[in-house]
This record gives sequence, structure tokens and C-alpha cells, in this order.
Amino acid sequence: MVSASTVHIALWGRDDECDAIRRLLDRDDGGALLFHGPPGSGRTALLAYARQSAGRRAVLSGAGVADEATLPYAGLHRLLDPVLDADTALPVRQRRLLRRALGGDGCPAEQRLALAAAVRSLLAAAAADQPLLCTVDDLDAGDPQSAWTLAVVARRLRRLPVAMLLTATAPATVDGVPAHRLLPLHAHECHAMLAGLRERPSAPVAAALAALSRGSPAALADLAGTLTPAQWRGEAPLPDTPPVDGALAAAYRARLDRLPVPTRRMVLLAALDPGDDPGILVRAAWAAGLTVETLAPAEAAGLLRTGPGGVTFPHPLARTMITAVAPLADLRAAHLLLAGTLAEGTLGRALRHAIAGDCPADTLAAELSAAVDEVPDRAAAAVVLRRAAELSPDPGRAAELTVAAARCAWTAGDPDQARGLLRGLTGASPAERRADLLRGEMQLRCDAPAAAVATLLAAADAVAPTDRRAALLALVRAGEAICVTGDQFRYAEVARRAEALRRPGDPPELDLLATFASGSGRHCAATTRVAVRRCAGSSSSAAG
Repeated sequence: MVSASTVHIALWGRDDECDAIRRLLDRDDGGALLFHGPPGSGRTALLAYARQSAGRRAVLSGAGVADEATLPYAGLHRLLDPVLDADTALPVRQRRLLRRALGGDGCPAEQRLALAAAVRSLLAAAAADQPLLCTVDDLDAGDPQSAWTLAVVARRLRRLPVAMLLTATAPATVDGVPAHRLLPLHAHECHAMLAGLRERPSAPVAAALAALSRGSPAALADLAGTLTPAQWRGEAPLPDTPPVDGALAAAYRARLDRLPVPTRRMVLLAALDPGDDPGILVRAAWAAGLTVETLAPAEAAGLLRTGPGGVTFPHPLARTMITAVAPLADLRAAHLLLAGTLAEGTLGRALRHAIAGDCPADTLAAELSAAVDEVPDRAAAAVVLRRAAELSPDPGRAAELTVAAARCAWTAGDPDQARGLLRGLTGASPAERRADLLRGEMQLRCDAPAAAVATLLAAADAVAPTDRRAALLALVRAGEAICVTGDQFRYAEVARRAEALRRPGDPPELDLLATFASGSGRHCAATTRVAVRRCAGSSSSAAG
């Protein structure tokens, strides 16, 4: 047993849960609470807060350990080990039953209730001189025998000076105990947490991180711990997902690793499936030799829920984290299965060849890139182009297909995937120059308009010799970025570059782009100069 800690535990957005903990600890009699929520929702922090607030209570602390999930009563042994000497106060029959179970000899099914009564008696003996607090984290991650026994005990603490706090992913782990579901943090709670972890970020950065974390405290902590100073100030693009080496990713990876391999494959398919048509997931599972029933262990673990409308995830960040921690080969196979389920005709045949691996790589790459025009869904087109890039033997062609895949992903509303594809490019190839056009557009639309100006101007220079249309479009977007950042003096630079790209006899589209870029630049630059002169004149008058 240990005494309460004096270390301050900072929690955000968990006032109701902290109040419930204090009320339980202030009672003279006993009771139990269950906190449940997805990985990263703050369950462990609440138990730390309870231990810090235990006051005069002695503390017993335990946790479910995945490595011991197949060892009956291993979790119970870890929790009770500090007070096992108190079993001398138990009746002989209870003492023997308890020692046998904790010693690895198990407990007959018909004596499980008697074992729970022995555990309750042991806690009562340990609390005879000093009230007791028991905390058990991740109850559903350890062995089921310990979880069942502790649930029985938790329902029978009313007349004892024993408080018990349990955490789990799903509430079904412990029935009959008051439960609190840990909801995602609200935006203002995310902002307060970020300010408590580091110096207060700018409002746009705080808003972007709150949206990226989807209200997950662990995601916010991981992001705050990995952002560079420039990212924290909003001067560099933010990451697309919480870090894959962070605590949240580790929690999801651990839960997925405990599932059977077929279930992990189905969970990944479900995470990637947009969910509009439940039949898509069923057909993709069938193509992989799986069934939706394979998801049962994941549902029991609280990772997802199944119903007539398909598969849903309890936390909006779950899909992102499941795909982020998936091995690359598994992720590619799942994308291909879903795309092959959707596609027919030439594309469908090419995708089925890609899944089966029964076609030469260069031939298959050509088939996929040629068939992509059949795909009205840009998300599916991104999958097709990415696979074609992976199979292409020509590095230059592979880079072009990768940029095209990123463009499709961006058009489909998936900037995270688009950025991930662009990060894989290497070298100063023509494809890399086109990649900068897309990077600048995403910086403008998403999170870093100041960086977008430099990216788009450099990209316009790079592609101008071979594609004046793309260069002019980059200048138009650079002008938009300048407007957002308020650096209007740079409009003149945009106007000069646009005029330099104009040619006599240009088609209407190019002429319109050049006129728009140069005209907007000249107008805004002139307006800015007039405003500056007026300000200067006003200052001079005031001084006089």
C-alpha cells in the first residue's frame, strides 16, 4: 500500500468526473465508480487525480496488463499483493480459496462467487485501521477472471470503508456500477489544455490542433510535445495526424495487437470504409475471405460498434489512429480491396489483378493508370494512382502518378493522405515541381497561408517554362495567400510575374488568368500605397 501523492494533477474538461471522485472519497461508507472511454480519453489521469486526492486513505493500485491476459487472476494478484498478509483475519476456507487462486491453481466455476467474497473480506481486513482506495486501470485489458471478480466486489462495497475506481474501454466490462463516459473535450477545453502544456499558441494554431485531436487529451499532449517552435507559432504547416510514436498511437497499437489477425484486417477495412453503403464492407470482407462476424472481438474490446447501419467508431479519431498505426502492406491491401469492390470494367479487372498479384508489375501499372478515368470517385482514384505508382518501374513516371494520386486525395477532401503521398517524393524532378503547386494550395486552404506565398511563387517559376497555365494559376493563388496574410506590398511582385507570362494570341483561359493576376496585383498594390500615404499624412498633421 502507498499513501496519497502530493503531486498536482492537472485535468481539463473533467470537472464532473473529479467531483464524483471527491464525493466518493469523502463518504464514510464504500462504493465504486467506472470511467470508460476510448484510448487517450484521460482515464489514467483520473485515477492519478484520485490517488492524489485520497487524503487519509491508503491506496492499492493495479492495472490490466495485456501480457498477463491469459493468466487467470494475475491482475487480482498484482492489486492485492501488498495486503495479502491480512488474510490471517479471513475464515480458513476463504483464505485457502484465495491463496489457491492467486497462486496459479485457478478457481472452480462454482466457487467464483466465494472467491469474490474472500477478496471483499480481505479488503475489509486491510481497511480495518485505515480507509482504503483501490484503483484499477484498463480493467478490460487484463485477464477476464480478475475483471469479473473485481466487478462482483465493486457492487458489494457499500458497508465497507473501501472506495474502488475502475477504468475500461467499454462500459459492459462492469455492470451495476455507476459509470461515467469520458467525452471528447470541447474546443475551449482543448485551448486551455494547450496553454497549460506550453506557452499559449496563436488562436489559429489552437483551433487547428483542437480539430486535429478531435478532443482527445492524449492526442493534444502528443501534438504539443512534438511540434516545432515554428509550427507552434503558426509559421510552418502542422502535422496531419497525432504522432505515430506518441502515447495515443501506442495505446491503439496495443489494443489492436491483442486482436486476432483476421479481426485486425477487418478493423482496418472498417476504418477505411467511408460507411455510406454497408454492403461495400461486406463485399470487401468476402473478397478477403472474411466476414463481418470477424469484428466481434473488436466490438467486445470497445474499439467499434456494429449495427444495421454498418460499423461506427466510438471516438471520431479512432479511424485516423487505426489507419495511422497499420503496417504499410496491410494498409495498401485494404485500400485495394475496397477499391476493387467498387470498380467494374477495365479498372475492376486491373484492381483484382493487383490484389491477386498475378500480373507483371509494369503491365499492371499501365493498366491502372489508363483505367483511372473510369473512376468518378476521387478517393478511389487516389488509391488506383498510388498503386500504379508503386508498381511503375520508371521513377519519373512513379513520381508523376504519386502527385496525381495526391491531387485526387486532396480533391476528395483528404489532405492528410495527400500530404503523406507528397512526403514520399524525392529529388528535384518535374513531378516534384508540380508537387509544390499542390503543397502551396493546401497550405493556403488549410493552415499556413504565409508559407503558401513562398511555395506558390517558387512553384510558378519552376513550372512556367513548360506549363504557363499552371504557373498563372499558382500566381493567382499566391495573390489570394497575400490577401489572407495582409502583406499587400507583395501584390506588385505577383503582377510583374503574371505580365511576364502573358503572350500575344493567348487562348481566353490563359488571358483571363494573366489579367486577373496582374490586374489584382496592380490594384491592391496601388490601394496599399494610397493608404500608406494617407497614414503618413495623418501622422504629420498630428505631429504638427
